[in-house]
Amino acid sequence: MVDFAAYAKSTYEWKPGHKKMLRMTKTSLTSDFDFCPKQYEYKRIHRLPEPKTDAMTKGINVHNAIEEYYINAVSKLDKLHNLMQEGKKEEALDLAVSLSVLPDVEYNLGEEEVVRSRLTTDLERLLGAGKENYLPIMNEEEVHAFVEEEIEFNGETVTVPIHYAGSIDRGFRTEEGKVAIMELKTGKWMQTKKPMEDEWKDSSFKVQSMRTEMAYYKFLLKIANHDLQDVSHWGWVYPAGSLVTVDPVNKYGNDQRSIDNITYEAATGRNWTTYSKKINRMKEALIIAHITENFPTKPSQGKCAWCSFKSICPSWDGSDDPQEYKDNYEGDKK
Repeated sequence: MVDFAAYAKSTYEWKPGHKKMLRMTKTSLTSDFDFCPKQYEYKRIHRLPEPKTDAMTKGINVHNAIEEYYINAVSKLDKLHNLMQEGKKEEALDLAVSLSVLPDVEYNLGEEEVVRSRLTTDLERLLGAGKENYLPIMNEEEVHAFVEEEIEFNGETVTVPIHYAGSIDRGFRTEEGKVAIMELKTGKWMQTKKPMEDEWKDSSFKVQSMRTEMAYYKFLLKIANHDLQDVSHWGWVYPAGSLVTVDPVNKYGNDQRSIDNITYEAATGRNWTTYSKKINRMKEALIIAHITENFPTKPSQGKCAWCSFKSICPSWDGSDDPQEYKDNYEGDKK
């Protein structure tokens, strides 16, 4: 459930002297701003609307279904475990899927296949590791932190009130008593293989992107002084990869494929050092952009192809006029 009172204390429209705090979320920082500061300005500050896509709807439905499953699995855990131990895996899966059903929600975008894929691997975890730490200790956990941070800018120290926020898909207790946080994604997980090579390699962009997201969540739990801030591992699940059709060869002439993926790795040592530093650099860049009210474009052919605001972007000879975009958007809807 969204904590509207918490969000009422902050805004993306922050500038020095604003009565509210600067809102910073995982998506606004690691996706929007890092992707392109100008896109962040259009989307977050000017709140320009974007068409709702099937991918968005599908993602929301799958996330809600998996959340519902873990809520309802509490009372059925023994039965699920017994069925898996008895080798009745299809029966266990059917039961698990029934526990994920959302009232008054129809699946028209292949959501059930993704849910079944996710629960199949999760039931294997139940069979292999047992019941003790199977259920999450965080299930779509909303976390908020309200702090003041100082930043050096143009020889002066500027105090910035910040509201950090985010919703963590899942957290689990590890065998060592620590916390492992996991993210669910409903997109594709790409791998490539160069000619004359046998090894498929994960997309380095995807890996780095996911580590950045998970580092934000670990940072958020820490700065919020959360009871479950002792994060030793993080990971992500892509249960829909094998359901996606992609061209067999990419633009560089390398073989490519989309697969299901589960990654689970240490959130300490070099991983944490590298990506916590990245989060700090991104935070500082975002704060300075707000102080200076300067959100530059960060264009590229591949990146801009996915942007809803290309028509007004100055890098594409656009007017940089949010009102023009709003007028055209409303006109297109008529």
